[in-house]
Amino acid sequence: MVAAGFRRIALSEREERWMAEDEILHLIRQRVRFMDVTDRDADLAEASTVVKSFAVKKGHPTAPTQQAIVAPIAANVSVDALTTWLTMLTTSFKTRYFQTESGANASNWILSQALAVAKGSTSEVMVNVRQFQHPWAQSSVIARIEAKDAVAGRSAPLVVVSAHLDSVNMWNPTNGVSPGADDDGSGSATIFEAYRVLVQSGFIPKRPIEFHWYAGEEGGLLGSQKVSSKYKKDGINVAGVLHADMTGYQVPDKQEVIGVVTDLTDPSLSEFFKKLVDEYSGVEWRELQCGYPCSDHASWTQAGYASLFMFEGELPTDGSPFTHTDNDDVSHISFDHMARFSRLAVAFAVEMSLYSEKEI
Repeated sequence: MVAAGFRRIALSEREERWMAEDEILHLIRQRVRFMDVTDRDADLAEASTVVKSFAVKKGHPTAPTQQAIVAPIAANVSVDALTTWLTMLTTSFKTRYFQTESGANASNWILSQALAVAKGSTSEVMVNVRQFQHPWAQSSVIARIEAKDAVAGRSAPLVVVSAHLDSVNMWNPTNGVSPGADDDGSGSATIFEAYRVLVQSGFIPKRPIEFHWYAGEEGGLLGSQKVSSKYKKDGINVAGVLHADMTGYQVPDKQEVIGVVTDLTDPSLSEFFKKLVDEYSGVEWRELQCGYPCSDHASWTQAGYASLFMFEGELPTDGSPFTHTDNDDVSHISFDHMARFSRLAVAFAVEMSLYSEKEI
């Protein structure tokens, strides 16, 4: 029998341990990546029971084909808008730690921001924004864009673009100041800006597009595990997931690159993404290994979906040295660098959503 308060923590694909909260906090302070899999077996077992014939339908282009549509939308990505949004996120809440009231308020703020954008959608598009509730204080946020004439209940594969909204101060998670500008305010702002320009452009997707801001990533990928297992339970086909975690730090006087993570990602989808980098970013890509489990893309991969992960540079040299501290603020962010990732998120969403299902 496991004592109350203990969590089952995966440190690798082969090593899992039951740990108390203070042991988990020690992992955070040592910058050890981990996945809290306490609820995994129950969640995935329920999904497998309910959806007995679940099969993920994967489908993506092999090369960019929608330049005429992507370019004018991506051109509307605004450095000023990124700066304003991220500054508000990182200065309005003492911390966005998932177990705190402040963290819950941050989720509510993102919800309100996404709802405000949705009000400006055109008559040909439906934009639905909701919170995905969890057993802890903070909710995940999901914004869905689809054509208004979409057939209710149709099984068109979904396109997902994601980031995590929570932050952590590794020395004092519940009460310490944790602006989390790069980790992962930058990813949250990156995908929000892509969501904003897509909605305001009036773009009509053939496949639905969802933008996800996950709760509880710093607690062990908690929110994304709940969301991905629920989608599997409901038999929702997902064509591909693009995850953005840390897109804002640029090493001074070093060449800008887009990091493409190779572990716990789908190789074919990642190869397609590299071509998007070549076509739309203006910089080169670099492959990198992030380690187990690294970020929320791993939750989708383990649930059987195709996912990929874009990162601010190369590892171990290019990641921000300020993460998980009170110094992870906007003074260390390159908003021009972030804008490249927003344009890539636009490109991924458009290219994937217009891909013909007949070609799958």
